[in-house]
Amino acid sequence: MKDEYFNFKETPITFILVAVNIIVFIVLEIMGDTTDGEFMLESGAMNPGRILEYGEFYRLFSATFLHFGIEHLMNNMLLLFFLGQFLEREVGPTRYLGIYLISGLSGSFLSFLYMAVMGRNDIVAGASGGIFGLVGGLLIVVIVNRGHFRGISIKRMLFMVALTLYFGFAQAGVDNVGHLGGIITGFSLTYLSYGISTLIRMQYVDFEDEKNYTLDNNDDNEGR
Repeated sequence: MKDEYFNFKETPITFILVAVNIIVFIVLEIMGDTTDGEFMLESGAMNPGRILEYGEFYRLFSATFLHFGIEHLMNNMLLLFFLGQFLEREVGPTRYLGIYLISGLSGSFLSFLYMAVMGRNDIVAGASGGIFGLVGGLLIVVIVNRGHFRGISIKRMLFMVALTLYFGFAQAGVDNVGHLGGIITGFSLTYLSYGISTLIRMQYVDFEDEKNYTLDNNDDNEGR
């Protein structure tokens, strides 16, 4: 357990992301109350009204590092810590960081777009868009690896995705549009940056194995 989940050298980006989120939360708690919507709005939470009226598009990004209270933070950081390490080990730190950040940004943007169209002016914050991006990425990793990866099966991944989305839709105050945006983006980015090249490499290896086997058989036939 210690070697798998507490090795900074193997998954540095996951540790850094968790640390940044926790540090931001502690700083904001010292400054005010992270469960207060107005305080979080002034601290950088996403809000369609502020974006449309004042052009504060930075909120799409800053909101992904803010959390409403300790429970919100802990739930997200536990998921980020454990799921993130699986994905980072497989796709590498650079691709992993890109998948996380772009998924979080995409989730925020889709949430903003939805609320703007629907005439809603909610205050939104949380790392869940990026985390759902990791879930989408892991789904691709499991699919590419023929349905199994580090003890995770495709059935287990699909069940986890369905269950997580269900609880999101069943609870009030959850940014489900942001979750969907994150998981779709993570799925797409991981397929483009990892899935295609991995599938090609696996096909090439299979072809080489088949070629060697055929050559060996031919050699045997010619020697008879």
